[in-house]
Amino acid sequence: MPIRRRIPALKQRDLYQIGVNQELELIRFGIMWLGIKSGRWRAAVWAMLSCLLLPSLAIAGEPPRSINLASLPADAAFTPALEIATGIDPSALPEDVIASANELGFKSAGKKTPQFSPREGDVWLRFTLTNPSLDVQSAKLALRFPYLERTDLFERRADGSLHHSMAGSAVPITGAAIAAAYPAYHLHVAPSETREYFIRIRSSSLILLPVTIASEAAFAQRMTMETLVWSLIVGAALAFAIYAASMSFTTANGAFRIYICFALSAALYILLSSGLMNALLGTHVHFNFARTVFFTQAMVMAFGTMFIMVFLDMEKQAPRLYRIFYLIAFISVLTGISFLLPAWIGQLSFVIATGLGPIVVVAGLALMSASGVSGARSALVAWLPCLLATLWIYLRIFDVTPYLPINHFLLPLAFAFTLAYLSAVLGGQVRQAEFWANTDAMTGLGNRRLLDRICDLENRQTSERYATAVAIDLDNFKPVNDTFGHAAGDAVLVAMAEKLRAHFGGRGDIFRVGGDEFLILGYHWQSRMDIITQANAFLQAALTPLQFENNYISVGASVGIAFLDHRTGFSGMLRQADAELYHVKSAGRGGIRISDQRQRDRRSSEPVVFAENDDTEERVAKMFGTSQRR
Repeated sequence: MPIRRRIPALKQRDLYQIGVNQELELIRFGIMWLGIKSGRWRAAVWAMLSCLLLPSLAIAGEPPRSINLASLPADAAFTPALEIATGIDPSALPEDVIASANELGFKSAGKKTPQFSPREGDVWLRFTLTNPSLDVQSAKLALRFPYLERTDLFERRADGSLHHSMAGSAVPITGAAIAAAYPAYHLHVAPSETREYFIRIRSSSLILLPVTIASEAAFAQRMTMETLVWSLIVGAALAFAIYAASMSFTTANGAFRIYICFALSAALYILLSSGLMNALLGTHVHFNFARTVFFTQAMVMAFGTMFIMVFLDMEKQAPRLYRIFYLIAFISVLTGISFLLPAWIGQLSFVIATGLGPIVVVAGLALMSASGVSGARSALVAWLPCLLATLWIYLRIFDVTPYLPINHFLLPLAFAFTLAYLSAVLGGQVRQAEFWANTDAMTGLGNRRLLDRICDLENRQTSERYATAVAIDLDNFKPVNDTFGHAAGDAVLVAMAEKLRAHFGGRGDIFRVGGDEFLILGYHWQSRMDIITQANAFLQAALTPLQFENNYISVGASVGIAFLDHRTGFSGMLRQADAELYHVKSAGRGGIRISDQRQRDRRSSEPVVFAENDDTEERVAKMFGTSQRR
């Protein structure tokens, strides 16, 4: 029941305050429903909801019948007192309709945001503006529903002439129309004049009429805010699409390529449904953007369903649901080409694809999640906002849910959340797959595949990240496997990997390149003294017996060290480290051999413990030089 009918004695200012209180109570209810207890998060959500809901405060309450532009505040916006006539024959001439307006049954709009079916024929609106001042007064008229295909504004002036303007998602703007995300017009009334306005609305989809008249400043502020919000949503969707494209280059999984199509179609849908495309091109392009919106929405559903089918491997995991999802994807494709099909098929497919489809998909995901299908829970969480937004919108079509300014953002925001969540899930899977592809499963060190990739990159263009190569091979490892079994050998490898991390962690990247072979690529900022000291300490630690079950296992290690020489490059350093290791193994094992390629001298030594204050390379060279040559 309208507020004015319940409280007839209230003034217009009181009605406005009641509208304010209703909006604030709605924000409080939203925060309580979300269960937000943190003060910081409460403030953030309050600010976000306020930006989306509070602009409607300016149109709260029922304005006076006589709209006086001279008394319109500089930052005001309100819903005019509209008179509406429906069921007007589309073939009737505008001049005839306006001339017989008093006989057509124009009635006061019973709601602030009236709603009509396109089957009722053309919808006509009528309102009057007055300007008792001595200056020209202007304002903006906005029909804030971007799906209206065509709106015609007829201004009846004091001399009886009609001035015609046109705007909509399917027509170019003319006359006093403004390039905006939804039909909008510039109104101006000469001094001491009263002008009557008629609006004809023609559309093949739902006709929703959130009509506002705003001052120049209020209209500009609202347009700026809405453009900013839409741009952020579209930009986020495109960013997720680009992110998905970058992930698809590193995997052969077909789900990623379908996801790219899903992300791009979602971004295109958000761009078109926002009306931004119409605002950019509506001046010059005669194109029905509303139909493109329905096409892209169907493609979002089709690609989204196909992505779930491939991502969850439903053909094997849930073959019965797979057939149902396949049917939904097929019907969604039919919706995309509905302009080639009979009208009833197009309408039926659209209802199934955009109405029943999301419900069936979410229900199927819930069943698979309950059955323990891997990834079904993540997909369910991602798609649930789309279902809730779809239900809200369809309930709005049947006039069950109220009209709120945020209604326009619900489905795009839901798609943006779906893209964000799925991108995070897919990114995590890619990172995990990449990690295990480049990691030795037993020791957790880098594997040969990762080392080969690094070598390929360094050989093509050196990054100067690495300046040292330490090649290590375990001594007497084969008898461990032969005597105590492979489980004991695995335990030895894991223990050696931990010792390598303890001595070289943070000083270089560690790899297991073979059965009992390891390689450390030391970072360029590590001094030679530090690398040699750690290699010697590791050699001592490797001799510590390892207890396995009731046995003590002793192994040793041989080490070859080479430093980077720009004349031979990265690959030359690796070859030299391997050659030094070979010399140690040939000479009896259990030692360190160093190749200084800059000074062209080679030194070798049995393991020796360095004092902590031995921090000069000269002393290290002297100590190795006095030992026996190998």
